[in-house]
Amino acid sequence: MSRINYWRFERPLKLWSLSIMLLLSVFILLNSPTSSAHQFSTAHAKLEPNGENQYQGYLALSLQDIQQALSIDPNNDGKLLWQEVINSMPNIEGYLTNNLTIWHKPLNPQDTAVTCQINWSKAPKLSELYGETLLQIPLTAVCPEQEAAVDQLSLQYSAFFDILNDHKLLLTWSFNEGETYFIVDNAKQITSLPFVTSSVLDTIHFYLYQGVIHIWFGLDHVLFVFALILPFAWLRFRQGRYSGTKSLALKDLLVLITSFTLAHSITLTLTALNVLSIPSQWAEIGIAISVAFTAINIITHWVKRLGIITFLFGLLHGMGFAGALSELGLSKTYKISSIVAFNLGVEIGQVAIIFLLYPLLTRLRKTQVLQYRLVPTLAVLIAIMGGYWIVERL
Repeated sequence: MSRINYWRFERPLKLWSLSIMLLLSVFILLNSPTSSAHQFSTAHAKLEPNGENQYQGYLALSLQDIQQALSIDPNNDGKLLWQEVINSMPNIEGYLTNNLTIWHKPLNPQDTAVTCQINWSKAPKLSELYGETLLQIPLTAVCPEQEAAVDQLSLQYSAFFDILNDHKLLLTWSFNEGETYFIVDNAKQITSLPFVTSSVLDTIHFYLYQGVIHIWFGLDHVLFVFALILPFAWLRFRQGRYSGTKSLALKDLLVLITSFTLAHSITLTLTALNVLSIPSQWAEIGIAISVAFTAINIITHWVKRLGIITFLFGLLHGMGFAGALSELGLSKTYKISSIVAFNLGVEIGQVAIIFLLYPLLTRLRKTQVLQYRLVPTLAVLIAIMGGYWIVERL
């Protein structure tokens, strides 16, 4: 009986296969995200009551976003000076006034809503918030007195959405020593700020959802998980190593994923609690290396037992997750609950990805032609993407 040689392709890839791989590689590189798969255009805001019918807080914005919207660098030399920012404040404040509306929502829908006046009277400053340097602009909102009963405060924010597709506002509403968190991701969204103290369940729901969303939109994490489980589509992989067996054991796959989960849970928690800290750039480079190495290893088999290397790479990914969590900010009232909920959300998103891909792995395993052409093609494309991120993040 002839024996399949599992250590190399059964037949060489034809010219058309190589052409497809090259075209797909070029397409991915031309349409790839920016160097960090986690850095989106993000603004931050905080608002809290400050006496009757008055509110105070701030907007914290990226200078890069402001430059893109308003061109506040007059000589276009790429070096934004603080004096140039100060000189541009009237334009910045005018832009924000036109794109931020706050009003009291009446309890009776038939009553007229009253719009609050927004003031930018205090001086701005540069602040280190959520892991990046932002222009923090203090604001106050004064709402006229009204006879109608007020149900809640409403807010509509529309800045930057017309020029930045990935822009979002992370809003913290403080009330009675409790904090509620909101995300504004489109210009038409109206956010309702209730006059009640947030509960731990509200906090858990927010961070759980954000954990799921983060891994689904974190392309480097998704590709790493895909590269990690792709070997299970090959006949020669079982029990965490290349062996030549024909069985596809879900439990073996789950062992690797559990190793990855345990590792990134450790570093996510330690980093979020400020026990562990490394420059975010190095963590992002390490994540990119993990993507490229894991993909290349599908073809080269440098490492046959993936449990240990998966755990080590998981430590790096945990730091990446922690960076996203720091961008959101931790609940002061429910700090541990925030970390646990975000981590659990990441796990839910990760498991969803695996179970969506598992039928594909099973299908590939049943078709030898697909195995020996599609699997290495996918591995090469993932490796190219990982290599691209390495160069971009250096």
